[in-house]
Amino acid sequence: MGLSSTDSFDESPSKNAQDVRPDHQECLKILNLVLDEEAGPKEQEYFKKHIENCMPYYEIYNVDKAIKDLIRQKCYDKEVPSDLVDQIKSKVFQGAEE
Repeated sequence: MGLSSTDSFDESPSKNAQDVRPDHQECLKILNLVLDEEAGPKEQEYFKKHIENCMPYYEIYNVDKAIKDLIRQKCYDKEVPSDLVDQIKSKVFQGAEE
Protein backbone atom coordinates (compact mmCIF):
# COMPACT_ATOMS: atom_id res chain seq x y z
CA MET A 1 0.00 0.00 0.00
CA GLY A 2 1.51 3.31 -1.11
CA LEU A 3 1.46 6.58 0.69
CA SER A 4 -1.21 9.07 -0.28
CA SER A 5 -0.45 12.68 -1.04
CA THR A 6 -1.82 13.59 2.36
CA ASP A 7 0.53 11.40 4.39
CA SER A 8 3.02 14.22 4.73
CA PHE A 9 0.96 15.75 7.53
CA ASP A 10 1.97 12.95 9.87
CA GLU A 11 3.98 14.51 12.63
CA SER A 12 6.74 13.14 14.73
CA PRO A 13 5.52 12.12 18.20
CA SER A 14 8.13 14.44 19.71
CA LYS A 15 6.47 17.52 18.21
CA ASN A 16 3.58 19.07 20.02
CA ALA A 17 0.79 21.09 18.43
CA GLN A 18 2.46 24.41 19.29
CA ASP A 19 5.59 23.51 17.30
CA VAL A 20 3.76 22.51 14.13
CA ARG A 21 3.31 25.22 11.52
CA PRO A 22 0.17 24.98 9.43
CA ASP A 23 0.67 23.67 5.94
CA HIS A 24 -1.88 25.41 3.75
CA GLN A 25 -1.02 23.34 0.66
CA GLU A 26 -1.68 20.14 2.56
CA CYS A 27 -4.88 21.56 3.98
CA LEU A 28 -6.08 22.47 0.48
CA LYS A 29 -5.48 18.88 -0.65
CA ILE A 30 -7.50 17.58 2.29
CA LEU A 31 -10.34 20.11 1.92
CA ASN A 32 -12.14 18.27 -0.87
CA LEU A 33 -11.64 14.91 0.82
CA VAL A 34 -13.32 16.31 3.94
CA LEU A 35 -16.14 17.91 1.95
CA ASP A 36 -16.75 14.66 0.04
CA GLU A 37 -16.61 12.67 3.29
CA GLU A 38 -13.68 10.67 1.92
CA ALA A 39 -11.03 11.81 4.42
CA GLY A 40 -9.64 9.32 6.87
CA PRO A 41 -9.60 9.97 10.63
CA LYS A 42 -6.05 11.43 10.56
CA GLU A 43 -6.92 13.74 7.68
CA GLN A 44 -10.12 14.87 9.37
CA GLU A 45 -8.27 15.60 12.61
CA TYR A 46 -5.50 17.48 10.78
CA PHE A 47 -8.04 19.56 8.88
CA LYS A 48 -10.11 20.29 11.98
CA LYS A 49 -7.02 21.51 13.88
CA HIS A 50 -5.97 23.63 10.92
CA ILE A 51 -9.27 25.47 10.48
CA GLU A 52 -9.55 26.10 14.22
CA ASN A 53 -6.53 28.41 13.86
CA CYS A 54 -6.82 29.55 10.25
CA MET A 55 -9.63 31.96 9.42
CA PRO A 56 -9.13 31.89 5.59
CA TYR A 57 -9.45 28.12 5.47
CA TYR A 58 -12.32 28.19 7.95
CA GLU A 59 -14.17 30.52 5.58
CA ILE A 60 -13.24 28.51 2.47
CA TYR A 61 -14.47 25.33 4.12
CA ASN A 62 -17.79 26.87 5.15
CA VAL A 63 -18.44 28.50 1.75
CA ASP A 64 -17.57 25.29 -0.14
CA LYS A 65 -19.69 23.23 2.25
CA ALA A 66 -22.66 25.59 1.82
CA ILE A 67 -22.34 25.40 -1.99
CA LYS A 68 -22.15 21.60 -1.96
CA ASP A 69 -25.11 21.36 0.41
CA LEU A 70 -27.17 23.72 -1.76
CA ILE A 71 -26.36 21.80 -4.94
CA ARG A 72 -27.15 18.51 -3.21
CA GLN A 73 -30.44 19.91 -1.89
CA LYS A 74 -31.54 21.43 -5.21
CA CYS A 75 -30.32 18.71 -7.56
CA TYR A 76 -30.88 15.52 -5.62
CA ASP A 77 -33.41 13.21 -7.19
CA LYS A 78 -34.00 15.52 -10.18
CA GLU A 79 -34.31 14.19 -13.68
CA VAL A 80 -31.38 15.24 -15.85
CA PRO A 81 -31.66 15.52 -19.65
CA SER A 82 -29.70 12.70 -21.26
CA ASP A 83 -27.81 15.07 -23.58
CA LEU A 84 -26.52 16.96 -20.53
CA VAL A 85 -25.36 13.68 -18.98
CA ASP A 86 -23.57 12.79 -22.22
CA GLN A 87 -21.88 16.21 -22.36
CA ILE A 88 -20.67 15.93 -18.76
CA LYS A 89 -19.36 12.38 -19.29
CA SER A 90 -17.58 13.50 -22.45
CA LYS A 91 -15.86 16.38 -20.62
CA VAL A 92 -14.88 14.14 -17.70
CA PHE A 93 -13.34 11.54 -20.01
CA GLN A 94 -11.67 14.27 -22.06
CA GLY A 95 -10.20 15.77 -18.87
CA ALA A 96 -8.98 12.36 -17.71
CA GLU A 97 -7.10 11.81 -20.96
CA GLU A 98 -5.23 15.14 -20.80
